[in-house]
Amino acid sequence: MHNVLSFIGVFACLTAFSQKGEVVLSASTTTVEVGETIILKVETNIDGAFEIDNLPASFNYGGAMSSGMNYQMDYNTGDVHVIYTHSQNGTFTKPGTYKIGPAYIKKGGKAYQSNIITIRVGKKIQMNAGKVNTQQLKDPAFGVIQISKSTIYEGEPIVVSAKVYSRFQPTGIGNYSTFIQRKGIEYHELMNPSRQLKVREERFKGNPYFTFEYDRNVIFPSGTGLFSLESFTMELVQQFNGYNVISNGANITIKPLPPNAPSDFIGAVGTFSITRTIDTSRVKQGDVFKLTITIDGVGNIQNSLEPELNLPKGMIVYGDPVITNHISYGVNGGEGSITYEYNIQVSTSGKINLPGTSISYFDPVSEKYVRVKSVDHPMLIVEDKNYLAAGSGKSPTNTESYEVDPSELRTVKDVRATHSIFGSTLFWSGLAAPLFCALFFVFFVKRRENPSEKIIAKHVIQQKDKELQTLVAQTKLLVHSGENNAFFLSVENSLRKAFECKLAIVDEERILSKSEIYGYLQDSHQEHLDESVRALFRTCEESRFGFGVSSDLRQPAFEQLQSILAALKI
Repeated sequence: MHNVLSFIGVFACLTAFSQKGEVVLSASTTTVEVGETIILKVETNIDGAFEIDNLPASFNYGGAMSSGMNYQMDYNTGDVHVIYTHSQNGTFTKPGTYKIGPAYIKKGGKAYQSNIITIRVGKKIQMNAGKVNTQQLKDPAFGVIQISKSTIYEGEPIVVSAKVYSRFQPTGIGNYSTFIQRKGIEYHELMNPSRQLKVREERFKGNPYFTFEYDRNVIFPSGTGLFSLESFTMELVQQFNGYNVISNGANITIKPLPPNAPSDFIGAVGTFSITRTIDTSRVKQGDVFKLTITIDGVGNIQNSLEPELNLPKGMIVYGDPVITNHISYGVNGGEGSITYEYNIQVSTSGKINLPGTSISYFDPVSEKYVRVKSVDHPMLIVEDKNYLAAGSGKSPTNTESYEVDPSELRTVKDVRATHSIFGSTLFWSGLAAPLFCALFFVFFVKRRENPSEKIIAKHVIQQKDKELQTLVAQTKLLVHSGENNAFFLSVENSLRKAFECKLAIVDEERILSKSEIYGYLQDSHQEHLDESVRALFRTCEESRFGFGVSSDLRQPAFEQLQSILAALKI
């Protein structure tokens, strides 16, 4: 009866928890500029009508409002939960800092409330188009590479985009080749390069043109000195006629950071802060407590280094830290936070002051290194008499020592063998000892190296899996968006990312080619899947670069993508 009552109690608690309404409000980015598209997203386990409160008058609603649902499994319990999503895109017309939310889900006379988010809207970045020569002004159309700055510091982000000036009104483009053609350049898209063209009229050098911006990215050039961007090329189409456009190039001067960087410099360029927490201020000697450091900021936060803890004597890091990234990309670079979670073991006792952790970053505006520091944490370590501190050199008190009389050391008889040492046990032992030591050394080194390699590889694959989930979610939103090019490019990117996860590609800069994907499917004798993948890639190419393609292909293409992901068990 006791077991039955316990089961009923646990079941009631789980049922009550599963019925608890949860609403989460988020944004595609928390830092935008005036006119830049932002997507507000509501996720909830309640099927009801949604509403986002406190949207300012300066927010212009976009046309892409969508709702959907997906399933998430709790691997601890085996339960499957239904998650409902609602998305609304739009732009801000005025700069400022806006508190958005909460969002409400209304059902059955009740309203369930979400969190509040902060969106920082900056002034529109002025882009420099560089020099345009006389011949370009005579051409039917020409392209330029726009950059937000011509001189930056090493590690500082810069916004780059393609812009086209045309004397005729274009209806589409084809055969686009991006200006980011060098390997190793870190870049993040701010504008999907396949989205529908937004053409407007503009006067340039006194002449009227049809213009549009394309392929906008925030990039992080590496090294110092002169950094060059190659020309982009595209075919500018009007109905059935096309004109090949070749842009000018662009040069960026990258200045080295000033010398004599502080010892706690983490390689971050931008604006950053640090906070630190511990899960307890009282711990028993020999036990482990949790220390969490969070670095927030805007700039190249994704490339920042792990901070130095500088722990006092008697504290050591137990195991590897758990690192969590929450980073989005906008016109100011990477924005968000990186959290490091450490387990700290204490081998001493008494009152200890855990000094604050400091980091230094470079501020490109003031052109100075800036140091920030977390608060100190006083701690009480309760002595444990049964704890033997590692490395103390003390021995248990109840262990008796055994002394040998020196006279006894000389009572052993000296026995000499009369036969040869070759082939004897001593001979083979001496021969095998170096080999055994070498094997032991290799085994020990591999045991030390493999865990870190596996942790890094696992982290990369987990990150790619998250990117795949985001791509699939974006693809689903684009099914009914009317943006044909954007949808099919998203399908292609989802396919490539899925095979990167399947093949466990840990090189973050490597992009799988179609031939590599086809080769893998053929080598693994997955003929049916090979045909399905080839057909979907072919549909994407025809839909992106063809004319008069029906929008009815989007839903079947998305279903085919889901079928391939299911076959790959992703």
